[in-house]
Amino acid sequence: MIVIIEKIISIFLITAVGFVANRKGILPDQSNKYLVDMLMMITTPCMVLASITSTELTDDTFILTLQMILCAVLWFAASTLLSWLFCIKILKMKDHADVGVYMAGITTINNGFMGFPITKALFGDDVLFFMVLFQMILTIYLYSGCIIQVNYGSKGRIDLRSVMKHLANPCTLCAFLGIAMLLLGIHLPDVLFETVNTIGSATVPISMLVVGIQLGSSRISTVIRDRSLVITSVVKMVLWPALTFLAVNWLPLTVNMKIALVFGAAFPTAVAVVAISSMENRNAVKAAEIIAFTTLLSIITLPASALLLMGYYGLV
Repeated sequence: MIVIIEKIISIFLITAVGFVANRKGILPDQSNKYLVDMLMMITTPCMVLASITSTELTDDTFILTLQMILCAVLWFAASTLLSWLFCIKILKMKDHADVGVYMAGITTINNGFMGFPITKALFGDDVLFFMVLFQMILTIYLYSGCIIQVNYGSKGRIDLRSVMKHLANPCTLCAFLGIAMLLLGIHLPDVLFETVNTIGSATVPISMLVVGIQLGSSRISTVIRDRSLVITSVVKMVLWPALTFLAVNWLPLTVNMKIALVFGAAFPTAVAVVAISSMENRNAVKAAEIIAFTTLLSIITLPASALLLMGYYGLV
């Protein structure tokens, strides 16, 4: 238990370093773009590829892959419906100009940007494999269902060409490449695997530094005055993983798959929602505020979720 707690503290101390570095001007806001590009274009794709190709294909692995993909599809379908019910029926946001952005903020998860490195550090490659599959469905959702979601209540038109362009990102391409190699029984040569794996290992510290930079440049004092934003963020970070646990715990799934689904649901709003909101001429500033506040809450909720899952499933 002490080892796990120390590992969690270590990860979030890196976030604190990024926060202080941003406030001191060592890592200014401008550096965030380059670090994010490095994560999304280089280190995270390498980590994804190394994780999948290090898995041995068996009949069980194939079945588990299909199960996880199906569970992820059902999760996003249920989350979309629940976010609509919560925003429209409970908070009565039907006439709110940004209701679609709030719904997207609740539904989407940052399991690629934050989820991969933290999952790998805490639960290892077995759970990370399922998280990668979760992220594949997330990417498809982000540039299809999420675009429809942010446009809720408006008459915006969906640009299919732009959707396809965003779907073809390095993380998704490496995930599909890794799955194809897994199914075909192809492994990377030792030297190439070691190179890819080493580059991928940089994802954890870089991603947490970026989270710290984002928090350092956010005006949290302004954000917490928005009642709707605070309520939806708390619901997203506390209620969503709890509901996911209640939904999947009784299912005949492996422990690693259950952990991937529940822990994946515990991550803050996906950073891509800002880009999608901007692309669709919706309130990108509000999307950024939701991301900032859910990320801030995750400093408390993610360690709590990790410890609860480890304790419940006997991993500590």
